[in-house]
Amino acid sequence: MNCFKSINITRDYGKLRLLLMSTLFSLTYFIVYFMVFSMFQPETSYFQTGFMPLLLITILIIPFHTFLHCLPLWIAGHKAGFGIGENRFSFFCRIPDVLSRRVALITVAFPLLFITLISLIGSMVFPELLHLFAIVSALNIFLCVKDMIYIIHLWNAPKDSFLEDGDTGFQIIVRRTY
Repeated sequence: MNCFKSINITRDYGKLRLLLMSTLFSLTYFIVYFMVFSMFQPETSYFQTGFMPLLLITILIIPFHTFLHCLPLWIAGHKAGFGIGENRFSFFCRIPDVLSRRVALITVAFPLLFITLISLIGSMVFPELLHLFAIVSALNIFLCVKDMIYIIHLWNAPKDSFLEDGDTGFQIIVRRTY
């Protein structure tokens, strides 16, 4: 196997640039999401939950997002480790196996699709909680900006490539051809 491409998003983009991209993208997403759904139900009076549920949602979305990265791997029968990083707010999903491109795409995109879909359905079913679903979805989008960059790299990789998780990022590997 040969390394086709090594991807380290933090090294390539920088922490500050990633933070800025994530913040701007999630704020724009929140405004568009809230405005579109509030147009469907203009007479809705929003349920006031207070600060504690919002704080709880904010704290729980990070480990839930990381757990959703590991879930498709566990369902597919692959090994994946879920753990806490150096600080208490850093969670990771360590993948010791080499994954096919298709499984890697599903694994990286699953939190984005799952939490966004649940938020969309929840906003339609419970319009009085639209503000909470919009916040949950925007926080998830904030966490998914790095995932979206990985998805772009994986999508442009060769169809028969594999993904290997390393300490410094991901490596897209392909079979040797002579």
